[in-house]
Amino acid sequence: MALAIFAIVYVLIVGRIKFRVPIWVAMSIGALLVVLFQVIDIESAIKSIQIDVILFLFGMFSIVSSLDRSGLLKVVATKMLAKAKTPELLLMAFVVGMGLLSAFLVNDTIALVGIPLVIYVSKHLGTRPVVLLLSLAFGITIGSAMTPIGNPQNLLIAVQSGISLPFTNFIKFLAIPTILNLFVTWYILKIYFKKDLLQMSVNYKNNNILESIPIEDPKLAKISLVVLLLTISGFFASEILSFLHIFDLRISLVSLIGAMTLYAASSRRLEILKSVNYHILVFFAAMFVLTSALWSSGAISLFLKHLPMPNPENVFQSSTVISVYSTTVSQVLSNVPFVALYSQVMSAGGFTGSHIVQWMMLACSSTIAGNLTILGAASTIIIIQAAESRGVKAFTFLEFFKIGIVITLVNVVIYYLFVVYLGI
Repeated sequence: MALAIFAIVYVLIVGRIKFRVPIWVAMSIGALLVVLFQVIDIESAIKSIQIDVILFLFGMFSIVSSLDRSGLLKVVATKMLAKAKTPELLLMAFVVGMGLLSAFLVNDTIALVGIPLVIYVSKHLGTRPVVLLLSLAFGITIGSAMTPIGNPQNLLIAVQSGISLPFTNFIKFLAIPTILNLFVTWYILKIYFKKDLLQMSVNYKNNNILESIPIEDPKLAKISLVVLLLTISGFFASEILSFLHIFDLRISLVSLIGAMTLYAASSRRLEILKSVNYHILVFFAAMFVLTSALWSSGAISLFLKHLPMPNPENVFQSSTVISVYSTTVSQVLSNVPFVALYSQVMSAGGFTGSHIVQWMMLACSSTIAGNLTILGAASTIIIIQAAESRGVKAFTFLEFFKIGIVITLVNVVIYYLFVVYLGI
């Protein structure tokens, strides 16, 4: 029964582009069915929902929503693009610049902010939107790998793995290879879109691409920026306090405190509260229920007994197995549900918070899997749907895969070499 319900959810997720079924709806149907058919009882379903993850996402979404409502995000992105003096630098701004923003503001958010800018710049320069749409998609996926708050799957790993000092460890292991991958990806795209960039240079007029726009709500912008900086500082401070055994403050509580501070300080609190992306919160709650049902029913073990398991005592073997599974299976499940399931597999297989290298490999490889096909990451689907809702034809599965396979292979190799070498 668990496998049958999962099959229904899988069909809905894979067909979400064609049938316009939101991924949160597909996951909610799956969660409802496993409860109705008693694959998992209601009490266990409720207990399976990880409140830490939900609270963290609510806090960060509140802060990001406030930044967006104030107009500050759009101003920052616009100024970054306006400083590009050549088409090549403009491409770099979308890949590297947007990628770095996604590391701290969640890749799904930057996807929505970047789409209107892609459309405007493409029309202004008379170039194909697919050039900048792909650059945005690859950039925000790679950039989000650097921190535990860059994307949802990294957050799951930070919470479920038991790693101490998750923020510090993510930065230590993934910051340098992520930045390197952003520039390497920009160089690959620059070569791949050489003809488009040459055509773009004909119409390129620096400082006229994007006119300077004012911040819509300066007061809210200041409050939001201060709260964001304090919250990010709080993440590091909480790890220092924990490391010194002074006080143990979870990152979910830091995020929630930041959000509560924002709501207390802003007069637009109700507007911000309404604009929080509750669909993603519902998606996560439903995903926890469905994955818990799959695990407790024994459905996962049916497949695991036929597959090689990562060995906690062998860094090279386990890192290889994890990276291969992450990049391939994420194309079937999408990376967030994959991590939710595979983190349980790793925990059951003896991986603890001390196996930092393997957890970091899971984080970076499951994230980079989103650059192989359009099914690998939700942020890519968001870009496609947001672009087409504005009447702009996005990239096809084949267009994405042709360049995505090169970028993914290069990125995975760089991450693997760096993370494993650092962990030896």
